[in-house]
Amino acid sequence: MQVTYDTEHWGILKELRRISISVLDKLQEGSMKGYVYGSVARGDVKSTSDVDVIVFSPNLVWLDLMEADHKFIVQATPGSTPKAYIALDPEERTVISFPLGKLTGVEEDFYRFGGLIDKEALLRDERVPGVNKQLQLIIPTREGHDEIPLRGNEDLAVRLTKVSMATVLQREKLLTRRKERGKTGTFLTYELRSDESIQQAVRDLFKENKFFRRNIDRGRDKR
Repeated sequence: MQVTYDTEHWGILKELRRISISVLDKLQEGSMKGYVYGSVARGDVKSTSDVDVIVFSPNLVWLDLMEADHKFIVQATPGSTPKAYIALDPEERTVISFPLGKLTGVEEDFYRFGGLIDKEALLRDERVPGVNKQLQLIIPTREGHDEIPLRGNEDLAVRLTKVSMATVLQREKLLTRRKERGKTGTFLTYELRSDESIQQAVRDLFKENKFFRRNIDRGRDKR
């Protein structure tokens, strides 16, 4: 299916990308490179779309000093790498996330699967292919984007997003399950107090939760 963007759509995308660049600029002050992933990277935004930023190599000390509305830590499953999130607004429309351990290859591929872009590409007005939550492969065009089902086009998704087939099949299975059953709960969600640092929260969770500790240690063992 071909989708043509109207003036309103281009305006929404421009504003979300302006916000994205300002966040990435801020991260550069802390010597960190951030990436925007999801609909802002692909271009298929809505008025309700969020700005999601990932930092693969975080400066935890610097991030702890960032002004934020609130901060929280999530570990999706007992076997996944815990991540910290910094929400820059009460509605969590602009969020910076970063791993607290070493991501697995499949976990890194998650971001490319949905579309991942850096500041330089944003400044060039580039858009990248990716798969949305409805399991549609979004392929940017000059006028908007082409949209095709992921199912039956997995090989094309691998080629365009540059992720492994294992990642595509895993994400396809997970998102299909969510569509059928609704979103399932996460293994661990920890909201930080206003006076609590991410570093302190990590130390406490490391002591208290063996699954959290195991996945933090997994990253340390490979360094």
